[in-house]
Amino acid sequence: MSNLLENAPGKKVLLMGNEALVRGAYEAGLNFACSYPGTPSSEVGTLLFKLQARAPFRMEFGANEKVSMEAAAGAAMAGLYSLTSMKHVGLNVAADPLGTLTYIGVKGALVIYNADDPSLFSSQNEQDNRHYCRLFGLPLFEPSSAQEMKDMTVAAFRLSHELGMPVMLRSTTRVAHLRGVVELGEVTPPLSPVHVEKDHSTVSLPVNAIRMHRELLERLEQARSRSNASPFNFTRGPENAPFGIVASGIGYAYAADAVSSLGLEHQVAIFRPGLSYPEPDEALLAFLRGKKKVLVVEELEPIMENFLRALAQKAGVSVEIGGKGVARLSPLYEYDSEIVREAVASFFNVDCSPALPPDLTDRPKLPVRPPNLCPGCPHRASYYAAKKATAGQDVLFPNDIGCYALGFGAPLRMADTILCMGASASLPCGLEQATKHTGQKLLSFIGDSTFFHSGMTGLANAVYNGHKYTLVILDNQVTAMTGHQPSFAIDPENDERAAMAGLTPIDAEAVVKALGVSHVQVVKPSNLKKMEAAVREALDYDGLSVIIAREPCPLHHKRQGDRKKHPVFAVDQEKCDQCRICIREYGCPAFQPEGERITIDPTQCSGCAVCVQVCPRQAIRPKK
Repeated sequence: MSNLLENAPGKKVLLMGNEALVRGAYEAGLNFACSYPGTPSSEVGTLLFKLQARAPFRMEFGANEKVSMEAAAGAAMAGLYSLTSMKHVGLNVAADPLGTLTYIGVKGALVIYNADDPSLFSSQNEQDNRHYCRLFGLPLFEPSSAQEMKDMTVAAFRLSHELGMPVMLRSTTRVAHLRGVVELGEVTPPLSPVHVEKDHSTVSLPVNAIRMHRELLERLEQARSRSNASPFNFTRGPENAPFGIVASGIGYAYAADAVSSLGLEHQVAIFRPGLSYPEPDEALLAFLRGKKKVLVVEELEPIMENFLRALAQKAGVSVEIGGKGVARLSPLYEYDSEIVREAVASFFNVDCSPALPPDLTDRPKLPVRPPNLCPGCPHRASYYAAKKATAGQDVLFPNDIGCYALGFGAPLRMADTILCMGASASLPCGLEQATKHTGQKLLSFIGDSTFFHSGMTGLANAVYNGHKYTLVILDNQVTAMTGHQPSFAIDPENDERAAMAGLTPIDAEAVVKALGVSHVQVVKPSNLKKMEAAVREALDYDGLSVIIAREPCPLHHKRQGDRKKHPVFAVDQEKCDQCRICIREYGCPAFQPEGERITIDPTQCSGCAVCVQVCPRQAIRPKK
């Protein structure tokens, strides 16, 4: 049994931040969870989905973040303990229900886990979702360690239930993916399903919403009292220290290291806001009093910094407050220990010798290694065939969010726009207005999971308004980029998780036809000739057309225990004339240049045989 499900209070285990959150939800008495995967939050949904077979809770992957939020809200409004998790841009999708849900409140408990991504490691933008708590009015926890991820999750469920309102727990990439020792707590059995009593006073129409807004503000004031007394808001260091630091999230760990390494333990106290909204104003004001200078360490936006300036001014406290602009503290990207150390030294006027980088002058320069589509990925075959089919034509390629976004890289270059989930089905509706009289064509790409997430509405819009473009649905039957979570197009016969959970796959072809698209083709992309012909036919069609490029993700198949023997291919050096089309145009990472020779790495070759079709000299054959 997973240690995440052990009822062993006091036992210490090593957990990832996201694993600790899952444990915290289990300890709190989780009934129901619904989420859409998105890095750096993906492990939460994946783990809950896996653990539910041996746990008393139900976990579902929602069609998108809005659906997930609403499903989790339904359970919480009916009296259950529920959880939804998503990355920062996912909360943009879920913002519509969240804005009114805080008015309605909950009878059980609802915890919203939001994972921000400073430095954009796996995201199309960088945003600070602490703003959502202030915009809509919900308490916010910000953990700094794996232990706090668990403890704050339990506390968030308790606070949500006691105040009758949703609560957000926000992490960043470093906190979500760090590992630390976690002491397990007591497991609370989940609540039993109850009969839902009707309550028309919570129907969010103006007659009720006017009152509900006032009640929300009253709940927030109760939450502020809890924040001022919360053990998650604490001071480290001497109370009479002349200097101070206010640091949240992973910034607290960096600040503590900086104070220690600079020998400032007796001069600098650190205030860590863990239950950071509503702000613990009384505790923060008590911390500011008597301080000469206070530095705020928070990644991304200066939210706490601006609050402290206003708090000090209103209370007449004379203290110098620094933050963004001190040394390398910036609203851009994530911090690290050296950035914070330099800022602490600069702000408090102490010597700081910069860390010396390792001497690598005698080491060869590492090659650039950009993200790449996996060997055997059917998306590469789709892109290669589409590129050949459109050669010599003026074609725009709107693309979307998922593995297939890697088609942007050389040598494929099959992405001219990437905006947000589902946009590749909607953007062409506007792009067509600029291109309809120029002869320029539109060939869009979207994944199966993204299509069901938010692509269907764009396609419906295109049908309704009579737009003309081609949409290629890259159907690999799994949500691959975020860790191979089930997609709505998943085949239960090839995925035991889906079969155990009783999932019913949805046929994208049937959905597309039901939306009113008359020109629909289903193609296996590893057959390059058929895929190329399908693209040509679709682009020549006078109207809206859809191609479903359907072939399972080979990496997922392998992880599922695919025992089928696939041949490994090799280059016949006698036939190879070094044209390098396999590298310059197709670009499968299994190909390895060795001096003047091209070889295939047998450990990477998936046996898809697409390269056999790519090579004009027929120099690629199964290896004996």
